[in-house]
Amino acid sequence: MSETLDPWGMAWVHQVYRRELRLLAGLVAGVADGDRERAAIVAEHLADITGSLHEHHVGEDELLWPPLLRRARPHAELVHRMERQHDELHGLLQEAAALGPVWRASAAAADRDRLADVVARISKVTDEHLADEEEHVLPLIREHITPSEWQAFELRGHASIPPEKALVFLGIGLQDATDHERAQFTGGLPPEVLGFWEGEGRVRYESWRAALLGTA
Repeated sequence: MSETLDPWGMAWVHQVYRRELRLLAGLVAGVADGDRERAAIVAEHLADITGSLHEHHVGEDELLWPPLLRRARPHAELVHRMERQHDELHGLLQEAAALGPVWRASAAAADRDRLADVVARISKVTDEHLADEEEHVLPLIREHITPSEWQAFELRGHASIPPEKALVFLGIGLQDATDHERAQFTGGLPPEVLGFWEGEGRVRYESWRAALLGTA
C-alpha cells in the first residue's frame, strides 16, 4: 500500500472499554438495595458503554473483517476467531441489555447481583478479546487496510455516538489518553468544540463523573 496506516485509535478506544467495564462491574455491585436513584445513574452509563462496544464490534464485522479475509487469507482462522469472540460477547451484551432496565426499575439486590455478574463476565471476556486483537490483528490491519477504509471505520464509530452523549464520550476518551492520543484526537476537533471542552465542557463532564462515581 502506498500509505502507512497508523491505527492509533484502536488501542485508545480499547483502553476506554477496559477501564469503564472494570469500573462498572464494581459500581453495579456497590449500589444499595432499593437505591433507584443510584441504580439509574449507573445503569445509564452501563447501557452507553455496552451499546458503544456493540457498535464498535459491528463496525469491525462489517468494515474490517471482510477485506482482511480477502487480502490476508493465510490468517483467515485468526479473523474467524475474532468473529467467534464477538459472538460470545454479543450474547453477554444482550444479557446486560435485558437485565439493566429491570434492575434500574427495581434496584433490588437480586437483580443487581445478576447484572453485576454479567458485567464482570463482559469485562473479563472483553479484556481477553481486546488483548488478542491488539497482538494479532492490529499488524494485519496496518498491512492490509487502507487509510480510507480505516477512516470509514472510525467515522462509523463517531456516528454511532448519540449527540446528547458526545460530552461523556469525549471526557472518558481523554481521561487516560497518552500525549500522542490526546494530540491526535483533539487535533481533529473543530476549534469551537475544543474551546467548549476546555471551558464549560470539562466542568460539566467532571460533575457528571463525580455523580457516577458517587463522589459528588
